[in-house]
Amino acid sequence: MPRRRTSWVLTTSIIAVVLLPTATNVASNALPDSWRSNLWLAWPICILLAIPVLVMELRTRHGAPAEHAPPPVTVAPKTDTQIWNIPAPVKEFSNRRAEFRRIGTILMRGSGRALLLCGMGGIGKTQLALAYAHRRRSSLTLGWRVSAGSRTSVVSSLAELGRQMNLASTTAESTARKVVDLLSEREGWLLIFDDAKSCEDLLDLIPVTSGGQVLITSRNPQFDRLAETLLLEVFPQEEAARFLRNRAGDADQDSSAELATRLGGLPLALEQAGAYCRDSGIGLRDYLQRYDSSRARLLRQGSGHSRVSVEATLDLSFDWVMRRNPAAMQLLRVLAFMAPADIPRNLPMMSPSVLPRALARACADVVALDEAIATLLQASLLTSATAEHIRVHQLISDVLRDRITADGNRGLRWLRGLRAVFTPRRDPSSSWSVSRWLKAALTLLWAGVQVNERDPDGWSRAATLLPHADRVWTYLVNGEVTFRQKEMVLAAQLFGELGIRLFRKGDYAVAEELCRRAWRIGQEVLSETDPRLLRLANCLAQVTHGLGKLSEAKDLYEQALSVYRRDYGEDHPDTIQTMNDLGGVLLEQDEHLLQARRIYEQVVTTRLRTLGQRNVHTLMSMNNLGKVCRYLHDLPTAHALATEVVRIGSELLGEEHPDNLVWINNLAEVSRAQGDLEKARALHEKVLTLRRKVLGETHPASIVSMNNLARVIRLLGDVPSALQLYEDSLALARQVLGEDHPSFTAAEKGVQECLADRHLLDDGNDSS
Repeated sequence: MPRRRTSWVLTTSIIAVVLLPTATNVASNALPDSWRSNLWLAWPICILLAIPVLVMELRTRHGAPAEHAPPPVTVAPKTDTQIWNIPAPVKEFSNRRAEFRRIGTILMRGSGRALLLCGMGGIGKTQLALAYAHRRRSSLTLGWRVSAGSRTSVVSSLAELGRQMNLASTTAESTARKVVDLLSEREGWLLIFDDAKSCEDLLDLIPVTSGGQVLITSRNPQFDRLAETLLLEVFPQEEAARFLRNRAGDADQDSSAELATRLGGLPLALEQAGAYCRDSGIGLRDYLQRYDSSRARLLRQGSGHSRVSVEATLDLSFDWVMRRNPAAMQLLRVLAFMAPADIPRNLPMMSPSVLPRALARACADVVALDEAIATLLQASLLTSATAEHIRVHQLISDVLRDRITADGNRGLRWLRGLRAVFTPRRDPSSSWSVSRWLKAALTLLWAGVQVNERDPDGWSRAATLLPHADRVWTYLVNGEVTFRQKEMVLAAQLFGELGIRLFRKGDYAVAEELCRRAWRIGQEVLSETDPRLLRLANCLAQVTHGLGKLSEAKDLYEQALSVYRRDYGEDHPDTIQTMNDLGGVLLEQDEHLLQARRIYEQVVTTRLRTLGQRNVHTLMSMNNLGKVCRYLHDLPTAHALATEVVRIGSELLGEEHPDNLVWINNLAEVSRAQGDLEKARALHEKVLTLRRKVLGETHPASIVSMNNLARVIRLLGDVPSALQLYEDSLALARQVLGEDHPSFTAAEKGVQECLADRHLLDDGNDSS
């Protein structure tokens, strides 16, 4: 009989090993695309698998072993009548003074509510609770650490406490409830429910009384029904660096600051790094070098004292999320390739087609995406989440990225496909390569920047997306992956569009760097006549024009214009737009004013015919034509154009729109040229006030308005006020734009003229 049973077990095992992975992958839709035509095999496979399972079930039904009892709880030696099983915190535990004060303040209020210590894995929740218990031990008669990983473990831990209190009953559940009832009537005790997973596991198992204290530690912040919440944050930069220096015994401030940044201030990671340095006799700079070359290995190691490693700690959260919501885990993997900065919450919804299937389905439904984000929040795998943004801790991203297969295994794709058949996997995207995840991240960023470049909301969004675009680009620069031409083109377009939006926002230096990067990439992967390269040329030309580099801007515009005229014709919108932009450069050079007027007359005529007068592009061209007319002293034409543009522009865009402020500024300058200084002053004051409100005081356009207003005030004879405004403008221009920019030159000239006027006034007063 034993031999027959053994043979059945062996047969079942063999069949299960061969067939179960295949059936599982069919059910989870994890098979490679090339296997889809063979899905009909699923039915015979499942039938074959069911036969041995049914036989084994019938043979073992009457002899199933009893469920194993939970391991016994180790109880610390009693001191007098004290019951205590709470271990001491680790020796190196950092003293979180502010958190200790808040714990004491909340628990000593005697409200009867528990306190939840919440935060990501490795943040120090358990150690903080143990340290609090250690400090309070002398004033307590009972302290008990309850393993709260499940309701069963909570009941078991409380039942063990009941036995220590001589409250044993027939079942663990009844004993646990006796403990809760008794503690509700007593004082001087502390319970720590450690690593709780959900509020439901603790319902009816927490004493409600002001005589004792209850601490709960959890990664899940959703315990509002039972407890007040104290969210634990990572260490601030200075505190993290100081902890590293003390723990490692190394006074190197630069290395400690750099390492603290790389580890994101996570206490467990800091402790692990410091212990490694202390135990191995190396300094923090040496550890940094090892971290660069062997990060994954170091994060797996732990730090002695039987403490788990950073990676093992995070693994618990990853596994829980994967079981709970696969789309959430896929979302986290995408976010791992972003920077540890704010990420637009709706970014994954911008291009769901490049995402893994479960996440793509979630992104088609905002509620499903909310559920995925909520799952990550419950596991404390997001450091923040608002209606607008989400953010991931750097170490979480590092651990996830280290696990993803790089492009070096391209030759083994067939082996990975075969493994997908025989390896059960709920998440097919876990085998995606680094380049595939980066392509998804790059595509999302590109989709996220697709907002009108003249829309101020798009400028702020571009500033938010920039650190993530830089992070994706870093992988390519460091040689970690190789992008195909398609992705290189996408990267060039992304940086160009980010650059032009940041230029509109006023970040000229950053905009120039981005547009030059985009132009370099584009020249390497695109032909000279490709419209995408011409767009990159236009972006760089706009930025160099704004920086006062007129010669370079003129060359770029003329290069693009020649291609547009040849390939698209004179009336094509891109041809007309490039002519409009080129005219803006020419009108700032006296020798080209007549050429600029001819260009703008052609552009205005074409746009009036094709777009109509009530169009933003038409108004821009009319404004520019009016500006040229002013420079050429054709003031009646200039005034008529400026007045019409402001009237229509205010109706179309609203008075405070940045483009409309440009047009009002031009009308003010026409009024100044006509000698109507009071009207010019009122208009310039209005523009300056609105630009400071909408764009900020340091925006280049605000500096231009300061110069223009100062000029009018000086002409009105208020030299002291004009001088003060010019000096303020000069300081801002030096700080924001540099001393080579035209706005700096204009402010410097204005200061000199005001000083000369004041000198003449002083001489006149002396002579009188």
